[in-house]
Amino acid sequence: MAHILVLNAGSSSLKFSVFDEWLGDVARGQVSGIGTSPVFEAGSARRDLPRDTAYLDGLSLVLDWLRNNGVKADSLIAVGHRIVHGGTRFVDPTLVSDDVQADLEKLRALAPLHLPFGLGVLREARHQLPDIAHIACFDTAFHATQPALATMLPLPRSYYAKGYRRYGFHGLNYEHVVEALPQQTGRPLPRRLLAAHLGSGASMCAILDGQSVGTTMGFSTADGLVMGTRTGSIDPGVLVALLRDEHLDIPQLEDLLYRKSGLLGLSGISSDMRVLLASDKPEAREAIDYYCYSAAKHAGSLITSLGGLDAVVFTGGVGEHAKPVREKIMAHLGWLGLPETCVHVVPANEELTIARAAGGLVA
Repeated sequence: MAHILVLNAGSSSLKFSVFDEWLGDVARGQVSGIGTSPVFEAGSARRDLPRDTAYLDGLSLVLDWLRNNGVKADSLIAVGHRIVHGGTRFVDPTLVSDDVQADLEKLRALAPLHLPFGLGVLREARHQLPDIAHIACFDTAFHATQPALATMLPLPRSYYAKGYRRYGFHGLNYEHVVEALPQQTGRPLPRRLLAAHLGSGASMCAILDGQSVGTTMGFSTADGLVMGTRTGSIDPGVLVALLRDEHLDIPQLEDLLYRKSGLLGLSGISSDMRVLLASDKPEAREAIDYYCYSAAKHAGSLITSLGGLDAVVFTGGVGEHAKPVREKIMAHLGWLGLPETCVHVVPANEELTIARAAGGLVA
């Protein structure tokens, strides 16, 4: 049987999925807790790993486990890789050559907290599996259809040419939502669709006739909605004040914005929505209320870019499993008069999107 391997390197994990040539699930697993308490999980297997386990060690573990469980290199027809950022050039699934890898390395400055992981795993996977097609799929690509105005930042025009613009992320899962929702409902895709990808990272996307016309994440993955540990949109004057008055340096500011804020910072308890929903502390309730209120405000701006709304779809860990959060957000949007039958939940599956793209490209 032919297989497609999908690798998804995040900021602290390496997830893998294997699909057959008909895109059926064969295996899934991950090395999680990289940098803190690494753990390997796949099927019924689970084992703690040495504390110094890095991404490339994790990749070797994954490939060993696959070989021992019937997925050998000679059965692979493609390896699909999730790459967070493709800039303005990479807007389609791309067969990776040495030249393409080198061009991708030049984009590191656009996503310095995310790209190094994906590109490092891509490079090592190409080294360990040199005779197999490696396909890069980009989280930014789905948003390449946004109108020019939606990509601009109100800075001097010279900065736009240097790459300072809005890109958008979570595109691989939004592409999955567009594919999966009609299959789930048995009806055509709603023309004006608001999709909310709510997880530890969170964003929303305005989808018109199946294409992105606006999204809450912009130049970076820290913009837009409040997230588990990221601020989301914040007054830039606050950042200037933190640098000037609190004497933060750039690494400290980056750490504050990406790792110590959001639900964690607001609650002082946890970045995990499950923990906050189970808590009876007022700080937890306030953090949840802020999260939902903020999400609804961003939704309102995206509905404007759609010229109305026909349906809402929730996806991602929080979007799928936290019903109270969905209800609070929709309560804020009650003025729309949208019936419950137009609010949907689609389980996230960006790996399937990558496998489909990789299989299609090699075919």
